[in-house]
Amino acid sequence: MKTALKTASTAIRRSVLWFQIRSVEIHIYGIEEAMTLVRDPLTLGNMQLSRHLARGEMARLRSEYSATF
Repeated sequence: MKTALKTASTAIRRSVLWFQIRSVEIHIYGIEEAMTLVRDPLTLGNMQLSRHLARGEMARLRSEYSATF
């Protein structure tokens, strides 16, 4: 019984991490698409910062996801 609960818990955790990874990927893609349209240097700087932070978050999430195997 304990193994079944651990397996189910791990599967749920993987699902949540997978969803979070995909959400961050969509966020990064959206930023990159919008950056082609924006001309304001301050806004571009903020978008680049946001993209940089999102890439760090994605690396952390991928690491956690890989650790579940």
